[in-house]
Amino acid sequence: MPSENRFGLKHFHGYPRFTEKSLFCYLCKDMNHLVTRQILWNVPIAFIVVMYALLFVLLCAFAWRGRYWWRRVTLGTPEESRVDQSFRRLWIALTEGVGEGTVVRESWGWIHYTFYVAFVGLFIGTSIVFLNSDLRYAAGLVGFDLYFYFGDFYLFFKAAMDTFFLALILGVTVVAARRLILVSPGATRSSLARFGRPSLLSSPPQQKLLDNLENFLGYWYPLLMLVLAAVTGLMLEGARINATHPSFTEWAYVGRQVGWIEGVLGAGIIFHRWLWLTHVLIVYLLLFAFPFSKLRHFLFGPINLFFRYLGPGGRLKPILNFETAETFGVSKIEEFTWKQLLDMASCLECGRCTINCPTATTGKALNPKFLVIEQREHLLDKTPYLLQTKAAAQEGGAAPFWTGPDMIKDVATEQAIWDCTNCGWCEEGCPVGIAHIQRIDDMRRHLVMMESRFPQEAVAAFKGIENQGNPWGLAAEKRADWAAGLGIPEMSALDDRSQIEVLYWVGCAGSYDERNQKVSRALTALMKQAGVKFAILGREERCNGDPARRLGNEYLYATVAQQNIETLDRYQPKRIVTQCPHCYHNLKKEYRDFGGEYEVVHEGEFLAELIRAGRLRPNTAVDQRITYHDPCFMARHDRKWSDAREALHAIPGAQVTDVDQSKNRTYCCGAGGGCFWKEEVGGTRINEKRLSQLEAAEPDTVVVSCPFCMTMIEDAVKSRSSEGESTVTLDLAEVIAKSTGIR
Repeated sequence: MPSENRFGLKHFHGYPRFTEKSLFCYLCKDMNHLVTRQILWNVPIAFIVVMYALLFVLLCAFAWRGRYWWRRVTLGTPEESRVDQSFRRLWIALTEGVGEGTVVRESWGWIHYTFYVAFVGLFIGTSIVFLNSDLRYAAGLVGFDLYFYFGDFYLFFKAAMDTFFLALILGVTVVAARRLILVSPGATRSSLARFGRPSLLSSPPQQKLLDNLENFLGYWYPLLMLVLAAVTGLMLEGARINATHPSFTEWAYVGRQVGWIEGVLGAGIIFHRWLWLTHVLIVYLLLFAFPFSKLRHFLFGPINLFFRYLGPGGRLKPILNFETAETFGVSKIEEFTWKQLLDMASCLECGRCTINCPTATTGKALNPKFLVIEQREHLLDKTPYLLQTKAAAQEGGAAPFWTGPDMIKDVATEQAIWDCTNCGWCEEGCPVGIAHIQRIDDMRRHLVMMESRFPQEAVAAFKGIENQGNPWGLAAEKRADWAAGLGIPEMSALDDRSQIEVLYWVGCAGSYDERNQKVSRALTALMKQAGVKFAILGREERCNGDPARRLGNEYLYATVAQQNIETLDRYQPKRIVTQCPHCYHNLKKEYRDFGGEYEVVHEGEFLAELIRAGRLRPNTAVDQRITYHDPCFMARHDRKWSDAREALHAIPGAQVTDVDQSKNRTYCCGAGGGCFWKEEVGGTRINEKRLSQLEAAEPDTVVVSCPFCMTMIEDAVKSRSSEGESTVTLDLAEVIAKSTGIR
């Protein structure tokens, strides 16, 4: 006979008897399995067939669109290896691409990150449901139990999914509102000031955009689909709760409220069934947007980051085959490398490249965002012709003739190409690793070396470098006149050079420009005070070639670089110190491609090193408010900004302040990219805008550590002399010299 325990359950002879504790655990475990829901409840077989048929179509669409872009990207020329350092590349792709590490650095980045994380969370959630249904049955055939969609996990899962739904709706709504405000023709100045700059989200001229599906859909279609997918997802959860009345809805804190509303409105099982199909169709309309709309960057971004250039920042690729090359530079879209074409395909049109761009923010012709979009559109427009040409070459037929726009004259425009200062902000700000500078300088090389079309002012700089070894064209024999009477030895005059600690590379500005000669004297005085044994090259020193290279005259650059390398190799200096970031960058990074390997330090690094070692002692108080202007080639391209500040902080009484546009976010003075040697065209002057930024910190003195920044900032100060400007501009070496008692 069976007997009962106090739970009211009977024990039968021949079966194990439960203790009260073990029975309680058994019941809890059994009840835990009941805390779940039936997957695909109330869904007809026909709807399920539609869902998986659309999945198959979606996969085919992704494959077809992948082939579409593969054929276009591979139209480019071969590229140097982009699969070295694979683990580092993968890490960059995961952290900056999938993890959106660069996106969150900028304003509004966290809003984008919010709905991005929400979307990924919902995608993972959907995958978990798929794993616990279809894949569960497949795994069961081979003896694996994949089912875990119940109990505590299920409850946490429902809370997480509701949170993701809310975050997606909120994030997309805020982004859509911002986009609506910024691109609205009636947007007021005050609204733009609150929400950002119109240049971030504005598009290139309509005549430069193709009439295709992607441009028709824009960003509004995917944003709408994201919101609809989230809203119908919450409605579907609410409809199921309303129809089944489960007893554990507390964790579905949004869905149960939606279900209550749907119940009040009379929704039932039929409503749930058709809502399920509606939700599935909307989700597929969203997923189809990834390969066919601007959401393409979601897929291409991590890929482009994986293949990004990992070499020295700011480096330009050399032309090493002058004797055999038939053309120089790039004048046609197909002459870019496959990676440069992938850059164009990966652009998400966010406008971050324009935030601190000196040309885009001062009204010049160059807008890096517009340029990459316009060149991508040109690639798509020209692809049929290029594929026909390729097929004709393989079959031995006649190649068609291209009658479309010229890439340089009509697409990029020459003025935009010459506006670029090579400051590197566009590459610093880009969240998908697009390399803008090389592409622009490739077009400059073509204009200079193939067509001799370049700003007229650059002629004097080219001739001066070629004939006298400096872009001013001043006499080469006067290069060391600034050092007259200072007792500075020249390398050629030394019998024993083994005691020389550093070779002081003065640079053209430090040698010829009257204002920057003072910097050279201050730096040499500091080295003498610190007991540094140094020498200069004197008349043997030539321009490092940066103006020629950045203005597209690569042949002239290669010539002077080789001459300088021969001179340096003859003396084998232990270290080279210079106050010019452009000399620093070229001697240290660019000359490697021509066989020159040297240890080079900038004055900021060197002075901080001497102060740390106690060889320099800034003891005299400088009771001033100081703002330091970071040179682009030091702070952005070479990631050096702490040493100069360390040296300034060592000065008693100095109040060192920074503006928002400092360190790697510094704003260009307007001289880089060879622009110092040509006229600035259009908009407001870059150096005046930079001075306005620096004056926001209300400094007594603006400190620079670049001879060209010195000239540009001082010129901006002089242009405001009628307004009573009192800001003083000094070089870092001059400030340190003042504090160490040097006059």
